[in-house]
Amino acid sequence: MTNSARDAALARLRAALEQARRERRTVTYLQAADAVGVEPPQRIHKLSRLVEILLKQDVDACEPPLAALVVSRVRGGLPAPGFFDRAVRLGIFDGRDPARFHASLLASLFDPGTDSR
Repeated sequence: MTNSARDAALARLRAALEQARRERRTVTYLQAADAVGVEPPQRIHKLSRLVEILLKQDVDACEPPLAALVVSRVRGGLPAPGFFDRAVRLGIFDGRDPARFHASLLASLFDPGTDSR
């Protein structure tokens, strides 16, 4: 994926997640891939990479991470492990209790007065 294609995909992902945030809902990786127009092969892998980039952008901007709205259908409403690995590397997650950490991120997204850190 070229940088311009990646940037366009990130913009589409951000827009889709802003809409989900306004509607106070999460989206699955497949739903996000569809919304962004990620092409096969390896759609979910490509989307996961975009989610991790978006997470870093929001953390760097001190914004609640929209990436937390992308969840795995098979992990009980939690993001994929890569999301949590990236959050640890970014210094916003200590690696303990992913469900609680994720719930705090969702609260910060849905109720902006909530601090997730």
